[in-house]
Amino acid sequence: MSADTGFLRTSPDLVWGSELGTYELRHPGPLVWSPGLMTLYGVSRTPASAEEFIALVHPEDRERCRIEAEQFQDPRLSHYSQTFRILRPDGAVRIILDRGSIERDAEGRPLVTRGFNVDVTDEAHLNYSAERQLRFSEERYRKLFDAIDQGFCIVEVRLDAPDGRIDYRVVEANPAFYEKTGFPTEILGAWLRAAAPLLEEHWYETYGAVARTGQSVRFENFSDFLGRWFEVFAFRLEEAERKLVAILFNDVTDRRQQQEHMQFLLNEINHRSKNMLGVIQAIARNTAAKDPKAFIASFGERVRGLAASNDLLVRNGWRPVELEALIRSQLAPFCDETSGRLALSGPPVVLGPVATRALGMALHELATNAAKYGALSVPEGRIHLDWTQDGEGEAPFRLDWNEAGGPPVAEPRRQGFGWKVTTVMVENTMEGRVLCDYARDGLRWRLDCPKARLMA
Repeated sequence: MSADTGFLRTSPDLVWGSELGTYELRHPGPLVWSPGLMTLYGVSRTPASAEEFIALVHPEDRERCRIEAEQFQDPRLSHYSQTFRILRPDGAVRIILDRGSIERDAEGRPLVTRGFNVDVTDEAHLNYSAERQLRFSEERYRKLFDAIDQGFCIVEVRLDAPDGRIDYRVVEANPAFYEKTGFPTEILGAWLRAAAPLLEEHWYETYGAVARTGQSVRFENFSDFLGRWFEVFAFRLEEAERKLVAILFNDVTDRRQQQEHMQFLLNEINHRSKNMLGVIQAIARNTAAKDPKAFIASFGERVRGLAASNDLLVRNGWRPVELEALIRSQLAPFCDETSGRLALSGPPVVLGPVATRALGMALHELATNAAKYGALSVPEGRIHLDWTQDGEGEAPFRLDWNEAGGPPVAEPRRQGFGWKVTTVMVENTMEGRVLCDYARDGLRWRLDCPKARLMA
């Protein structure tokens, strides 16, 4: 409302209705209020001065109205709009929308100010209620967004990045996103090509296709950069200005590792079953005797020893066992303790379930190969196992397998499943190093690892 301290008078009605009224002010000259405007304010006459008008404004809005009225005097201003509350004589508080225009001369001096007031109280209350409901809904969404265990983010995809490749950036993410990816919070809003240059190309291609086609996708994929497997559901958000893709995902690394471990065990079972006939054949050859009854007795004992060894591996695979007991259980089917073909030396060592499984499988493989091709394939062959450990914690542990008295050996032409068991699996599980020497007089196999890994 433009401020004026000149002569004031009331004009005839310009509009009808009790919720809208008009006014006109000439400079210099009278201010004209319509009857509807007076009804709107609950007064019987036009205010006699600017201060009398200000007295109709709610006390909390008066100072603001004075400041805005001064701003309306800017010679560059041709239109204005303001909202304020009024306090009517009957005590009612109403919300008024005031809009008007100012006609000026060539020098920018005001000539005529015309405007209207509208009672927008009901609309304001409806808007307030809607805003409050929206805020409530947003708060509920945010609480759910932050509480879900699955990672969730919204990314903006750029199909025409400056270098011609697809790029994207995270524009919104829940706490689980950072926990499951390992990304820092600073990644928010950063283009991934620059912020994570080692991130694999397949993520850009997948999300780019979703943004371009609108086809949602479900998939599992591995990130070398993050070192994790992810199960992902991605879908496009329909927004005209930006290509936004919502991504819901889980870290399934543990499940994938369990699946790989189960597959490894199935391969081991299959490999052992194929070796079983060869092992039994080696037992039969080493048990050969002129007396058929003696052969049957000795052969039966060794076959039962083989079965007992497998049973012990299953029973102790998930519980700590003594290293010496594990060695004897694995070699029992191949040589009697009383035969003098097996020599063990080393201090007492206890193994955890993971180490028991890894070393048990390796010892079984070494014994099988010795029975087929090495020291245990001939009666005069001998095997000596020696182990040492010093200190605590990460101090080294060493286990040596040495064969002697067997036929000449040579390095195999290919690295098969047995090599994976005795070398790759043992090194990965025990976090150590395996050395294998195919010396002509007998195989020498050595494991060096931290002592702490024995209780894994």
